[in-house]
Amino acid sequence: MFDKIKLDSVLQEIVTSWEIPGISVGIIQDGEIAYTKRFGVQNLETKIPVTSDSIFCIASISKVFTATAIMQLHERGALDLDASVHSCLPYFKMADDRSGLITIKQVLSHTSGLPDFTYFEYEKLWRNPEYDEGASERYVRALKNRKMIAAPGEKFHYSNIGYNVLGDVIAKVSGMTFEAYMKENILIPSGMKHSTFLLEEVAPNLLAVPHLRAPGMMPSPFYPYHRGDAPASFLHTTISDMCNWMTLCLDRGNFQGHEILSPAVWNIMWRPVIKRATSALYEDMALGWNIGHYKGEKTVSHGGFGGGWTDQLVILPDKKCAMTAMSLDESFSIYRMQRAVLDVMLGHEPKVGTVSWAVPICRALEKDGIKAAYACYEEIKDQTDVYSFDAEFLTFPALHSMTTNKIDIAVALLELNIHVFPDHAESYYYLARACLKKGDHKRAEENLEKALKINPDFTDQGL
Repeated sequence: MFDKIKLDSVLQEIVTSWEIPGISVGIIQDGEIAYTKRFGVQNLETKIPVTSDSIFCIASISKVFTATAIMQLHERGALDLDASVHSCLPYFKMADDRSGLITIKQVLSHTSGLPDFTYFEYEKLWRNPEYDEGASERYVRALKNRKMIAAPGEKFHYSNIGYNVLGDVIAKVSGMTFEAYMKENILIPSGMKHSTFLLEEVAPNLLAVPHLRAPGMMPSPFYPYHRGDAPASFLHTTISDMCNWMTLCLDRGNFQGHEILSPAVWNIMWRPVIKRATSALYEDMALGWNIGHYKGEKTVSHGGFGGGWTDQLVILPDKKCAMTAMSLDESFSIYRMQRAVLDVMLGHEPKVGTVSWAVPICRALEKDGIKAAYACYEEIKDQTDVYSFDAEFLTFPALHSMTTNKIDIAVALLELNIHVFPDHAESYYYLARACLKKGDHKRAEENLEKALKINPDFTDQGL
């Protein structure tokens, strides 16, 4: 048994140093709940504390549930993994004849060649939510003018769009709405009676809302949701329900005598399909899950990131343990929490780790303006034992400032990021978008040209 008091202390220090509004953490060992802990509040405005009943959105971890439903339909003989998406959804078409060749398995493994939404496309989608049963089919039909980024099966390319298409496949093959199928066939049998893909079923007083650093931490001005995006992004759940799910995963599809998937088919889902190799935990892509390792131990995992949330789910199948963390903060703080929890599970000393330089920079900017932010950077730039410096870290508060219509702050943050990281293409691209919002078309074009010079892939995104 690990030192719970030590883990409490480390997690609390991460929460405090990163200024995280609220988190919920759970650990399963040998089929039992070994640890659950909540920190902070559901909402910085209402100050309602995070409790065991708080309902979090787990963002892209939703995909492992959607993948499990596809595998279940396959095992029941209702769906062939090698069948084309078009054979299930005749109206699925794109501006590329190759789209007719995309298989269900390729979508599951992110090798379909389907594109993904940009940050700005996602914001537009979420600001214009749809709640009715027809949202999923309309979402799929609206893909007819989109281009593919590769031939089916050619390479790995993460696609939220693909998983939303799978949600419509589940609905049409089962004859039920996606949400109803998931509740009846996946969630309830898995001991997840408080969980739902349907936002209208979530009690508002229990909802843990997403937060943005813009530059101070604040609840998102809108709740990110679109029913057509639910299969990829919008499972809402509690820490106890996630602990039940982890227990089921460790038992390969069985929870307290309820088998949603046979161990044989579950193992197929966890079999690597293609190399991904973006990190140790993400070495290979399987059918909905990432396969990797942590300090010599095999891991099966998925994360969620965006909209003001970050989440992690990591299974260590050979050690018969698992962890999850759900956070109301969109930053890399989730990886500090993940590492601390995994270390404790494996008998290592948990550590707080470094804090993103974005935290003190944003604090200085909010309090005393952009000159203070530059001065703060000069003060901390050599403190690499305390702060971590990465070009991506400051883009999140810049984008969040754009989302909250604080365009001048976004511009200032991006200019500072470029000052420190002059070859970061994304910063020039985001700065171009910010300039466009200000009506400065000339400067927008200049920064887009700089982004394209560093990374020609931005040609497809445009302004």
